[in-house]
Amino acid sequence: MTSQAKTSEWSDTVRDPSAPDDLGRQAFVDSVVRRIGRSKASNSSTVFGLVGPWGSGKSSVIARIRAGLDEDWVVTEFAPWSTGDSAAMALEFVNTLGDLLGAKPDGELKRTLAGYASVAAPLLSGIPFIGGGASEGASQFLEAISARPPWHKQFASISEKIKGLDKRVLIIVDDVDRLGADELLTLLRLVRMLGRFTGVHYLIAYDQDTIEDLLLESGAVGRSSSFMEKIVQYPFEVPPISRAASLRLANENLRDLLTATKVKLDDTGMQRAAELAGILAPQLRTPRILARYREQLLAFADHVNDAELDVLDYAGITWLRLSAHGVWTELARWREELSTGREQTNLTDTRALSDKEWSSRIRDADSSTSTVDTLTLLSFLFPGVSVRGLSYNLEHSRAMSDNTYFGRYLLLTIPEDDVSDELIHRALTALSHDDSGESTETLAHILDFGAPEVANLAYARAAAQRREALTTSHGLLKFLSSRLSARRGETQEVGGARTNLNVWSAREVGISLRDELATPEQIIGLFGEQDSLRLLLQASRLPEFRVDAKRIAKGFATYWKIQLHSRLDELLASGPTLGLVANLSLFASETGETEGLLDFAITDFSGYLRIAQSFARFTTWVGSETRYELEFREADFIHAVSAEMRKRYLEDVRDAQEDFEYEIDDLDEPSVTPDVLRAFTLNALMSPAIAAT
Repeated sequence: MTSQAKTSEWSDTVRDPSAPDDLGRQAFVDSVVRRIGRSKASNSSTVFGLVGPWGSGKSSVIARIRAGLDEDWVVTEFAPWSTGDSAAMALEFVNTLGDLLGAKPDGELKRTLAGYASVAAPLLSGIPFIGGGASEGASQFLEAISARPPWHKQFASISEKIKGLDKRVLIIVDDVDRLGADELLTLLRLVRMLGRFTGVHYLIAYDQDTIEDLLLESGAVGRSSSFMEKIVQYPFEVPPISRAASLRLANENLRDLLTATKVKLDDTGMQRAAELAGILAPQLRTPRILARYREQLLAFADHVNDAELDVLDYAGITWLRLSAHGVWTELARWREELSTGREQTNLTDTRALSDKEWSSRIRDADSSTSTVDTLTLLSFLFPGVSVRGLSYNLEHSRAMSDNTYFGRYLLLTIPEDDVSDELIHRALTALSHDDSGESTETLAHILDFGAPEVANLAYARAAAQRREALTTSHGLLKFLSSRLSARRGETQEVGGARTNLNVWSAREVGISLRDELATPEQIIGLFGEQDSLRLLLQASRLPEFRVDAKRIAKGFATYWKIQLHSRLDELLASGPTLGLVANLSLFASETGETEGLLDFAITDFSGYLRIAQSFARFTTWVGSETRYELEFREADFIHAVSAEMRKRYLEDVRDAQEDFEYEIDDLDEPSVTPDVLRAFTLNALMSPAIAAT
């Protein structure tokens, strides 16, 4: 393991009492120390209690109390849970006391203590507990047995020996709530009835709720809380971690996580970190919870970078998994509603989910968690959840609320149906430097041969990473050209891979032409004539190219004007290319500058009709299925063929009209028969805009 892994190891160890008081408990410790310090060697035995829930840091408080006591105190710990029956516990107790008082293994004090234990052990199970403490019958029982030798002699002998040592003794019994019900009763009998030597005091640490449950389970007492009041004269409640301390510690956990992951936060990230610390602080109530959360954060910190997670969303979801595991298990089922804040009521309708409904869901999923705290954390993670109308969610990249990243936060890895952002970044960086390598080859394989949803996701993320780029490269243009070639002939779909590829490619082509990084001829050489035309026209509609769009288009218009005169028959045979060229020419030219662009090619009615047919195009409509409609590029045709030429053949168009029925919309395929194309074109040439001269 690395050094980072060592920092993430968690164990339930006692905090160093000499370390800074980061929990803000020193004032409490000082108060307890002062009260214990008032106990004298000549005083009768006193039982102090340190009361706090599991994980509240009682053992660490005990360590500070020990460190704060005066030097004349002799302190030891008694571990009753390591014993077996009553006899073993009594023997362990007197051995502990003997070691504390310096008794030699074969000395008189040791023998006296051993004899005391042998007499005391059978009595422990015989002392009855009734009601709130020792009943009158129990007291009479003790008086009777204590009057018999050797009990009273041994007790008195030990007491005199302890007095003679002139030492203040404190026996600490920690983790009493680890005992079983019978063991607990034995311990309390031992302390209350048989271990009350003058000058020997006790500090017992326990969880009140657990002790009461154990006593009730035993059936040996009535009101368990009253019983403990008879045993413990001075109970001290361990204070909760202060709000200021918990907020400081929450921030320290986040800083440790940022250090481990080497993540730097921007202004939005700093704001989100402050929000998250404020949400977590009230929930980090005990040292054990703090330590466990920190351990979980750092134990899986490597996954933040490996799975490309947002570090603060990772911190939030880690706490949710620990504190409200039932809610965590429901996240996948609630995913859409968490992001939108709406619940599907039928196939077409949704309704908003209220705070009350989210709270009800949380309670049903995990009744042990704090509903308000969990709701607030969900609001931090997801935009669809609010608390009293307020949302704690700020937009950021790689968010758990983004459906394309959601699964990573549950699996802490990149799922098989996902794509690594780092892979895309490495590939794009290499391509921007006209370089290639394993990352570019891997990305190309995903884009060309990956499952449709994976390829589409990769295109969307690559385009998103390039969105802020100010320049492009030949390597990147060549890469996109290859991807377009691999998908040539593929039907476009809403949000499909081909659609995302076209948008991305159009922007890169626009940048290269705007900044004169490539000539029109070079772009045509890379992408081909039809694709370069489509990409150029698509780029001209993007806001960032509007100022330069006409200048960019002029270079292409010049190229195509030459091609029209030298390759007209070829372009006519290519189908939609001629219409795209006319559209480009119209866009790039000033008013009237290129009117009659194709007049030179028209020598008879057959040629006029052939030219007109090249302006028919299929429009693609994408919905639940892809459909096609045949349309006529009327504005482009009017620009490409002069009014004089249209007038010359108007009568021929009228004479050629036929009573012919055909369908041109809602087509299954982007094709019609030659007869339909002729009839459609003749009708289009009779439109008022074209026929008016």
